[in-house]
Amino acid sequence: MNIKKFIIPAILISSPYVISNYLVFVFLVPILGLLYSKTKIKSLHFLFFTLVTAACVLLPILAYDPGVYMFGVIIVTTFVATFLIVSGKLINRFKNARFSVFIPSLVWILLIYVLNFRSIAISAFDIGILFPASAPLIWYTGSIGLTLLIILFNSALARYFAKKDKFALITAILLMAIFLFSHIFSLTRDPGDLHNLKQNEKVALIQGDVPRDSIFGYTERLEKRILRYINLSEKAAKEKPDLIVWPEYTFPVDAMNGFPDKMRPVIDEIRRTKAKFIIGSLLTDQTKEKHNYNSALVFNNDGTLGGIYYARASAPFNRNIRLKRTSEELYPDKVGITLCWEELNARIFRDYVSKGAEYFISLSSNTDLDYFWFKRYTSFFSRARAAENMRYLARVTQTGITQIIDPFGKVIRRLPSNCSTFLIGEVHGIQEKTFYSVYGDIFTKIYIIFILLYVFIGTIGKRLKRKEAVRT
Repeated sequence: MNIKKFIIPAILISSPYVISNYLVFVFLVPILGLLYSKTKIKSLHFLFFTLVTAACVLLPILAYDPGVYMFGVIIVTTFVATFLIVSGKLINRFKNARFSVFIPSLVWILLIYVLNFRSIAISAFDIGILFPASAPLIWYTGSIGLTLLIILFNSALARYFAKKDKFALITAILLMAIFLFSHIFSLTRDPGDLHNLKQNEKVALIQGDVPRDSIFGYTERLEKRILRYINLSEKAAKEKPDLIVWPEYTFPVDAMNGFPDKMRPVIDEIRRTKAKFIIGSLLTDQTKEKHNYNSALVFNNDGTLGGIYYARASAPFNRNIRLKRTSEELYPDKVGITLCWEELNARIFRDYVSKGAEYFISLSSNTDLDYFWFKRYTSFFSRARAAENMRYLARVTQTGITQIIDPFGKVIRRLPSNCSTFLIGEVHGIQEKTFYSVYGDIFTKIYIIFILLYVFIGTIGKRLKRKEAVRT
């Protein structure tokens, strides 16, 4: 086995996650180039290559949970190795056909749909989220459609360099033109140009900088933590915000039912600031089983409880948190609230838009995997969700990355990580819906059907030519 030819592909395939998101446009070119060339590679080599790459890239997860790390390595290895093996066999079978350039993108997307359970496959391989500032393209394709086009671009470049195929070159040029136009459009557009932009809502995002080992600590620590959040909210209140948001698990215990004395100073603070509050809290039901729920408490500006949002998705393998369906009502007003890993689930955001949500609030802990590259990677999901649905999104976390995102996927305000402070910014309500908000992944599904028909017709045509050649 020649290890040297796998070194550059191994570095590039992980580069969009840990180096720069823009490398997503070339991260598969070297390895796909090997598939399009005459180089013969055994399936076992692909398996070894992906196993080593996955084990190295996912190494930070080992400190969080060895079980999750092992499962992640298995999933990534299975996905990438299957992608390379299946793509390689199909490319070899149709090596002289033009449509072979579409094969890798087709295989990648089909594997995402096959492995899409508990959002794990989506989170790892939905690489379209790494290019969120891509309106108006993302308004039609969503992040999955972007993923498809990015893989197609990698495939076209690889085929051109390996075969000097003009069709592949034209495909790559057209895609790059679309990407550049969309990116420039997103970076230069002012959200004020959008139609039906409602009056601004001033929000204050409170980042307490509570490390992971202190979140689920003793109640004595809880008192100090709540005091920290109250003091930060007091300072933020000088800017007269309409809404103040505390992150996920600000209360790691059920303070509403089990520790009401811990809630009293919070209620007093809400009444003093005269702002609406959204506070991340653990809630425990009063049954014999004592099930725990990840939730967001929504308070009116007079300190009364306006509603409770329960998380519909949780971190992988988190057996301590139960999921619960929230009522159809939006809290407060026209706001769509999400918690934790719900940022990964595009359907939740689309559901909110269909119910009339005009902007999003995301509460996250982001302390389980407290590494900069992971924080940066997960922050892209909130940017993609904002851009897909043309909505402002305010994201608050315990340690970072806390940010406010505009409807084009651009970060307009951001806090530095690992500091105790607050962010003041403005969001606007938007009623307009994107094509993706209404129809979802229909672009991707039409693409899959079209390419399958293309391959089928090409296969039939190839057989007919063989029969004709035999006759003559």
